Amino acid sequence: RSPQVTSEKLCRAQQELHFQAATYLCLLRSVREHEGLHREKHGKEERSPQEVAGLVGFRLPQQPGGKG
Repeated sequence: RSPQVTSEKLCRAQQELHFQAATYLCLLRSVREHEGLHREKHGKEERSPQEVAGLVGFRLPQQPGGKG
């Protein structure tokens, strides 16, 4: 980046500070989103076969004698 002349000697430090703040904000948002996705994906115990089948739109066949 080329420095700009203003009433200050150089604006580069101000621009750099703005860039670093924006970068840090992006990092914080990304970390929070990652934590939320991780909790959503790994927060539950293992699902039953019936529950998994229901998630993808299937039904498990019934066993003879009403056992399943």
